[in-house]
Amino acid sequence: MTATRRRGATRSAPSKDRFRARRLAAERSAGMKRLRVVLGLTLVSTAAVAVIGFINSSMFDVDEIIVVGNDRSDPHLIVEASGVTVGQALLEVDLDTAADEIQLVPWVGTASVRRSWSGSIEIEVTERGPSAAISAGDGYALVDDHGRQLELVEERPEGFMAVSGIEGSGVAGEPAPSEAMPVVALLDALPPDVESQFDEVTIENGELFLELAVGGRANFGDGSDLGAKLQSLETMLARVDLTCVNTIDVRVPAAPVLTRTDQSTGPNDSATGQTSEGEPNEEPDSTGSDC
Repeated sequence: MTATRRRGATRSAPSKDRFRARRLAAERSAGMKRLRVVLGLTLVSTAAVAVIGFINSSMFDVDEIIVVGNDRSDPHLIVEASGVTVGQALLEVDLDTAADEIQLVPWVGTASVRRSWSGSIEIEVTERGPSAAISAGDGYALVDDHGRQLELVEERPEGFMAVSGIEGSGVAGEPAPSEAMPVVALLDALPPDVESQFDEVTIENGELFLELAVGGRANFGDGSDLGAKLQSLETMLARVDLTCVNTIDVRVPAAPVLTRTDQSTGPNDSATGQTSEGEPNEEPDSTGSDC
């Protein structure tokens, strides 16, 4: 039994050496892996810092700011509103915020801002168009179809119908009075052949009127259902004699009513009030005045 134990002890010694060798090799391998990871992270961090430093260097600054699409808007005002400055790092330019701020410029409708790594910022705008000119102090405020006052001018521009019953502030960028919206909607919807027969649009006690150039007026009531009311008015203008007209009432577009200032003209024989069939209702004016 003693000899057996010796033989077992003799065989186990190499096994211990091999185990110790494998363990040392594994530890060295793990150490090398950790070293490679540390070196890799160091290299990546160094490269990232170098790239960021390079991008933020003067080579990637804003060298010029280009504004396109503007006609009425001052390009200097657009650039100022954007918040972008020459010399600013390109990466620091917030394109979306700049576009939002530019759209607050009175004449600007939409804006987009693009960055070029060559060193330029391009601002492209589309401008609003005026639909009406309303009184504002000693001048006229140009108002677009969203009710924004665009500019204060001294005289009503040629081609703009006179508007009465509304007074704007004249401050560019501010909204016009709410009463201006039905006026703007009406003027935008007017067919040219109808518009040519009127010279003024009026708001009175919440009702909308178009003043005939030959005298008389068309009453639209509120600003609802303008399409149908304009169609009714267009039919009326094509069918009736406008002599001595007092009012063309299209508040109920399917049943328009015509009144004259001369009482000698009695009701039309066709009293249907329909613009699609026959002639409209015609009622004498109670004043009996001679036109």
